[in-house]
Amino acid sequence: MNLRKAIFLITLIIPGLAVVGTSIYWFNRDYTALIAAENRVEKMVATNQPSDRQQEMAYHRALAHRINVFADGTWGLLGGIITAIGIQGLCYLPRETKYK
Repeated sequence: MNLRKAIFLITLIIPGLAVVGTSIYWFNRDYTALIAAENRVEKMVATNQPSDRQQEMAYHRALAHRINVFADGTWGLLGGIITAIGIQGLCYLPRETKYK
C-alpha cells in the first residue's frame, strides 16, 4: 500500500465510517426515546390528569429528543460524505503498474 492510499484511509475513510457508525447508534437510541416521550405526552393529554406544568415538561422533553434525533441524523450524513470523499479520492489515484 502506498502512502497516498494510507493517507486517504487514515484521514477520511476510517474516521468517516466511525462517525457514521456512532451516529447510527445514537440515532437509534434517541429515536426510541423520542417515540416513548411522544407516547407519554399523548397519554398525558388524553387523560387530562396532570397539570399544565407537567404537560409542558413532558412536551419539552420530547422536543429535546427530537433535536437529538435531528443532530444524530445530520452527523451521520456528514460522516457519509467524508467517507465518500475518501473513497472517491482512492478511485482517482493513478494505477500502479508493475512494468514501467
